[in-house]
Amino acid sequence: MRLFNKRFLFLSFLLISVMLTCENSKLFSQVSIDISAPTKLTSKASRFKIIGKNQDGYVVRLFGSQDILQSFGNDLRLIATRTIDFKQQNGLLQHIQLNKTGVTVFYLAGDKKSTTLLAQPLSSRFLENGKSVVIDSIADRPEYVTENLRVRQSFNQQFTMFYYPYFENDKIESIEFVCMDRALQKVYSRKVKFMRPDTEMETARFVVDNSGNTFVFFLNTTEKRDRTQRESITVYKISQQDDNALKIDINIERNLFGELYVDADNTNNQLMLCGFFDDDNIRNEPAAYGFFYLSLSTDSGTVSKVAYSNFDANFMNELTGKSTNENKLYTFNIKRIILRNDGGVLFLAESLIKDTRETIFNSQFSPTFNSIQRTSFYQYNDIVAFSLNPSGEVDWQAIMRKKQVSEEDNGLYSSFLVMNEREKLRLLYLDEITTAASLREYELTSEGKVISKNLLFQESKDVMMLPKAGKQVSPNEVVIPSYLRNQLRLVKLTF
Repeated sequence: MRLFNKRFLFLSFLLISVMLTCENSKLFSQVSIDISAPTKLTSKASRFKIIGKNQDGYVVRLFGSQDILQSFGNDLRLIATRTIDFKQQNGLLQHIQLNKTGVTVFYLAGDKKSTTLLAQPLSSRFLENGKSVVIDSIADRPEYVTENLRVRQSFNQQFTMFYYPYFENDKIESIEFVCMDRALQKVYSRKVKFMRPDTEMETARFVVDNSGNTFVFFLNTTEKRDRTQRESITVYKISQQDDNALKIDINIERNLFGELYVDADNTNNQLMLCGFFDDDNIRNEPAAYGFFYLSLSTDSGTVSKVAYSNFDANFMNELTGKSTNENKLYTFNIKRIILRNDGGVLFLAESLIKDTRETIFNSQFSPTFNSIQRTSFYQYNDIVAFSLNPSGEVDWQAIMRKKQVSEEDNGLYSSFLVMNEREKLRLLYLDEITTAASLREYELTSEGKVISKNLLFQESKDVMMLPKAGKQVSPNEVVIPSYLRNQLRLVKLTF
């Protein structure tokens, strides 16, 4: 009888353990994890960026005062590395284009009067593959071009746009645009006059669509007689077909809160403009009362849809945890927009609070003097999602809770990475900013269902990941850099 009881207890314990294991497995995502060997960073190349994946493997750039390219195989073993320093090169590399095998790097060379933009194809081992190709000349000194030359690429990566502003008396006198295809052939070159305040370069937005058209967005703010503000957007279209830029003026009925977000909807041949708006014109208390969604045709430039949506009271009650008649947000900004195939959009917004605190210390040597230490704190908190249909109406809303607090790191390890699997999104983030943190994910379905799962424990892998610096390199793969003890490692997650 005692033997029977022992066996019964043992089987019961085993059954409960299996049930708990099955239940806990639902909280963990099925993911394969690979981690590279550490790379010691130097003072000459202390920064890093994941470029992407081609047939050679995963390409990474290390840079600072010099450029280093590295390639890792599917098992994340280092297969090639080279310091890039061409003869007569000025400054760092301007752009790196992934090819099926190898890469093409763009760099500057010049003298005191003008600068030349060149492209150099490199092999899988980052060796020169033929001669460099002259893309264009810019009539300015190399030190100015190095600082101000910018680049944008179309979503299909078939077109690359370089643009360079010329300044005159605190004005953007003009911007020179050079568009080229993957074969390094110049598609068009335009110099467009603007004569706008030079400060607008900080808020201007530049987008290249899959046809090679370039769109420039400038935000205009004017003060009305009642001392409230009126905002509008001026859009310029630069294309191969027209020598002159097409100018489009768009009026916004509300004041913007935060940054304007723009993108090209290549599926439906339209541009999307999105953002939060401030509804009460109280200058001393800016807040977001809702969001707007505007689309215009990439062909004609005509506005096809405009929609303004105030925050829903029930949603605000769920987000803030309290009942209030003031449905507004103070700390949220749009971080990402996902274009829906039907012409609708999905907003992802995140709460960010930057705070500086002062600590006063009494001097041991002079009681009459105190020293003050200022510490910067960064709080990256909840994520909210709004899914809008093509008419601009809200289909669903979702809240994803997180709280990331750090100090004196500029939020380096905070925020999140988005992985798009078409029928769902994965939002990857650290649950706290320590080496003992877990990498977690929110799985967000196309119907707005949210599932939270754990991916890995950092401490067991000896990594400290930077999710927002990660990159989706294939439909089911993301690569996230880890920076710990001045060493870089790559963490590959395959779902």
